[in-house]
Amino acid sequence: MTPARKAPRTGSRAFAATWWGQAWVDALEASTLDAGRLSRGRTYARKGMVGPVTVTPGVLRAEVEGSNPWPYDTAVHLRVLTDAQWDTLLDAIAAQAGRTAALLDGEMPADLVDDARTAGVPLLPEPAELDPECSCPDWGYPCKHAAALCYATAAHLDDDPFWLFTLRGRTKDAVLTALRTRRQT
Repeated sequence: MTPARKAPRTGSRAFAATWWGQAWVDALEASTLDAGRLSRGRTYARKGMVGPVTVTPGVLRAEVEGSNPWPYDTAVHLRVLTDAQWDTLLDAIAAQAGRTAALLDGEMPADLVDDARTAGVPLLPEPAELDPECSCPDWGYPCKHAAALCYATAAHLDDDPFWLFTLRGRTKDAVLTALRTRRQT
């Protein structure tokens, strides 16, 4: 599987332009993660210190610049869904043709997220789910580099809601294939 990569946006005060990108930021900021380091992470993200972000099932990765002359290897982990949770989520998407169309148009249907949550399937991260790691010597949780990666990710989620699916364990192609199969039966 080839991981998706995107260069981060820079210069913008807001990290998310969509409700689902903002929900990502809200989950980060509602977490038990260190508020001071989140603030530094926002600054790092705004300054464009986050390199291209790679998303694979359960993991975001990027090199993030710091005070050293080399960047730090930074990751944020998110729990992947079980097969049973995926079946529930895919059934919820397939139940309304407009949901697939919205996703293909780059939109995350709010009712899909609500229906999935009601069924016990967390598509958007819950506050305690984001698990950061970094190669820097900072013992903060998260360090400012991991926080910057989290903030930079919001813009990627805005651009492609399928990043949420990849983080939860299935690529865009896998989701679309499963939806086609469900429509044929």
